[in-house]
Amino acid sequence: MKNEIQNKNQISSFMVFFLLFVSITEVWILSFQRSLMYHAGYDSWISVAITGLSIHLIIGMIYKIISSSEERLDLVSINRNCFGLVMGKVLDFAVMIYFFFGAFLTFREYIAVIQVWLFPTMPIIPLILFIFVLLYYIVTGGIRTITGLSLWGMFAAIVCILPLLTMVFSYLHPENLKPTLSHSLIDILSSSKTMILQYIGFESLLMFHPFIQSPEKSQKWAHAAVFSSTLIFLSLSLISFMFYSEGQLRLVIWPSLHIYMLLSLPLFQRLEYLVLSIFFITIIANISLGLWAACRSVKRSFRIHQRMSLIVFLILFLVLTEWVKKYTLLRQLAGHYTNVGLYFIYVYIPILFIITIIKKRKHKTSPNL
Repeated sequence: MKNEIQNKNQISSFMVFFLLFVSITEVWILSFQRSLMYHAGYDSWISVAITGLSIHLIIGMIYKIISSSEERLDLVSINRNCFGLVMGKVLDFAVMIYFFFGAFLTFREYIAVIQVWLFPTMPIIPLILFIFVLLYYIVTGGIRTITGLSLWGMFAAIVCILPLLTMVFSYLHPENLKPTLSHSLIDILSSSKTMILQYIGFESLLMFHPFIQSPEKSQKWAHAAVFSSTLIFLSLSLISFMFYSEGQLRLVIWPSLHIYMLLSLPLFQRLEYLVLSIFFITIIANISLGLWAACRSVKRSFRIHQRMSLIVFLILFLVLTEWVKKYTLLRQLAGHYTNVGLYFIYVYIPILFIITIIKKRKHKTSPNL
């Protein structure tokens, strides 16, 4: 399948950093510490490093896959090349659901945070409709619009995270981390599994790759995005572990926000309000990228205009929001999505990598037969 992209719609290779950064540094960064320490306790900071290293390996596989042809490949083209037309369309439909559901979970989690922390008594429908207007405008603007927003989303995330890394040192208790390595390798790997939800989203690289002007130059920026995100997760997890005891952390739903609640500045007594408002930019960029990837897969596979599929997705957002009212149900869905993401990242992508390598070697040897 030809996938020619006009120059006016392409993005510079270094912009991959901003797209992948906001796809990873999303709303779950407010709550990942609690689920992270469930299996390995305060040794689970090691799990963060393990997960980050594994994502670097998967990024390398992705670039091997998309560079296997002189054409600009996306995931739809790759599915056709590896599995044929019929099976490829089935996988395209599954990929569409995968990206859509990931965007919805991020959207619903942020709405839940807003309902608890900012507007506990206000009807949430007006805010949802406002967000829908923003999402429609951004996604229909294309990948360049999303990239521009991702640039600001990265700065917003840094503005929100840096104060937490610098203002809380006097409250930390390093002795909380002792004894180190007190859990088994199985426990540490189980905690690594819970970190998958935090990294889910970088796979959108497989969809927007054809829009990169010099794809071969973008790999270093993709690795830089994963490295910087991993460094943020590692820092936040260590700070949370040294701030809370294990018993306290098990009771706190959004540890990062609770730390902000205890901090204050002369002009801002409730920093968490400011943080959630600024972090809104990062969240919108993340959701927009997920929706764009879902709409793009529909257009490429089923020839349905992206505006039409986007309207359907936003309507489904509203319907699912009304269905997922209990936070416990939202966390259950997030757990199931984490399991799906585990297979997508560590099974599906390596299978594509192996098939691509085999096909490439056969193609090289076939002229000699």
